[in-house]
Amino acid sequence: MDVHSVEFYVIAFVVAIALFTLLMGQREHGPATTAIEQFSLTDPDRVMPDGLITIASTGLDRVRITRTRLPLTDGESAFIVATLIDSKWRLVEKRTTKSRAETTDYDATAEFNLPPGRYHIRYDSEITGQWVTFTYRHAPDRTETHQLRF
Repeated sequence: MDVHSVEFYVIAFVVAIALFTLLMGQREHGPATTAIEQFSLTDPDRVMPDGLITIASTGLDRVRITRTRLPLTDGESAFIVATLIDSKWRLVEKRTTKSRAETTDYDATAEFNLPPGRYHIRYDSEITGQWVTFTYRHAPDRTETHQLRF
């Protein structure tokens, strides 16, 4: 087939339209579910470095999220908003109030329901501006730790 023939350009046009349709087509998403949990705050473990996120399975449908060295002022508390859409799980860490007082580091823990499966997770901290993305396979007795970054 000659590059300058009409057949070549017709085939190329059909392939281009097919690729465009494939790339730009509407994708069906499942419903979004959102859960909000307040962190349980404890004194920090002096051995652990700043900004570690640990996700640990605590049962078939339950996970515990632990954040090391969360900087909060006296009287402040923090919570986490978890939004699940299909296999994408977005976790956003937020504080209840903002104060100009001196901050103290805490280790923070929250638990969520999560069906078994493989998830693409994005963790954002609105408190420190740090974030991390990773893939987590939720199964019994599984634990993963990741470092937050700027």
